[in-house]
Amino acid sequence: MKAAREREAMVAYFIRGVGSREERSWAVIKLFPDDREEVVQDGMTLFEAEILCAMKIDGLPRGAAVSAPELPLEEPRPKRPRQLSLKF
Repeated sequence: MKAAREREAMVAYFIRGVGSREERSWAVIKLFPDDREEVVQDGMTLFEAEILCAMKIDGLPRGAAVSAPELPLEEPRPKRPRQLSLKF
């Protein structure tokens, strides 16, 4: 199950237009890490393709990314310098 989620996190979605400028139709394409492509849906208007592509991207798992730890809000105060006592 975890491997399937990791593979799903490594896919990408994009939009491709097909046809002449006057009769262009749009498709949402799923791109896999090994450069395979899968047509999710085709024959759409640009608006429909953009909406579907955004929905697919929003549906990708988010837990696979590793982020850096949070930075502190305030810098720690420097320690007060200590006075040295000299003995002769």
